[in-house]
Amino acid sequence: MWKKDKASIAEDLSSSMKPVITIGSKSFTEQYLLTKMTGILLRENGFAVKEIIFKGSTSIRSAIEAGVIDQYWDYPNTAIPFYHHKSVIIDASEAFRTVAEEDKKIGLHWLPMSTEINNTWTLLIKKDLKEQYGIKTISDLSKYAKEQKPLNMATNSEFLIRDDGMEQFQKVYNLDIPRENIIVSDTKLFAQAVKESRVQAAVGFASDGRIKAYGLVELEDDRHFFPPYNPAPVVTARMLNQQPQVETLLTGLSKKIDHDKFMSFLYKADVLHEDVTELARQYLIDSGLIKKK
Repeated sequence: MWKKDKASIAEDLSSSMKPVITIGSKSFTEQYLLTKMTGILLRENGFAVKEIIFKGSTSIRSAIEAGVIDQYWDYPNTAIPFYHHKSVIIDASEAFRTVAEEDKKIGLHWLPMSTEINNTWTLLIKKDLKEQYGIKTISDLSKYAKEQKPLNMATNSEFLIRDDGMEQFQKVYNLDIPRENIIVSDTKLFAQAVKESRVQAAVGFASDGRIKAYGLVELEDDRHFFPPYNPAPVVTARMLNQQPQVETLLTGLSKKIDHDKFMSFLYKADVLHEDVTELARQYLIDSGLIKKK
C-alpha cells in the first residue's frame, strides 16, 4: 500500500491547522477579480480559503448573514436600497458611513472602500446610433425612443426587480419600454448584445472591460439617477474577532487598487480571456502585496 512520506504528512497537517476563511463572489468579472485577489492574499498569509460564487446580491447577502461565508465585496449603494430598503445616497462617503453604521448592528463590518473603482450602472449604445441621432445623454435617448422607434433594452435580473432599478429608471427618464422589449441576460452579455444590435441599449456596469473594446458609448446620466458603486470588503464581526489580521490585509488591498491598472486587468479578463486567477496573482505581485514565486 502506498504511504505518504513524513514531509507530505506534515504538509497536510499544517494545511488542516490553518484558519479557514470562506469568501463569496457575485457573478461578474469585477467581483471575480476582487475575490481571487482576496483569496490569494489570505492564502499567502497563512489562511486556508474556500470560495463560493453566488448569482446575485440577495443570495450572497443571505449567506454572510447566516454565517455561510465570512467575507465578500459589496457596494454601499447596493446595500442601502437592496438590504435596508432606503433611498440611495449620491455622496459616496456618506453612503459608506450610513451602511457601515447599519450593518455593524447585525455583526457585519465594512472595511475601507476603494474610491478608485466606481462600478456604477451605465447606459450603453452603439457609437453609430449616437452619431446618427446626436444622442449624448439618457434624456436624448428617451427623446429618440418617442420620436423614432420603441427601445429594446437589455439588463440583468437584479436591476429589473430592485427598488432603484428599471421601473424607477423609466419614471425618472420618462421612458415607456414594454416588458417584452426588455431582455434579461447575464451581465457579461450586455455589451455584446448592443454590439450585435440585438438591442439598441443596455443598462450595464461601468467597469465592464468590453465597453471600450466593442466601441460602445456610455450615455451621460444627465438626471443623476445612477449613484456611485465603490466596492468595499465586508467581513463578519466573528471573523475579525478570531482573525484580526484579516482587517489589516484587506484594508491594504483596498488601498492598492488603482483605477487604470484595475480596468486594464478587467479588459484582459473580459476581452482577451486571460485567466482571472493568474491576473489576480499578478496584480498582487505588481502591487507589492505578495512576492513572486
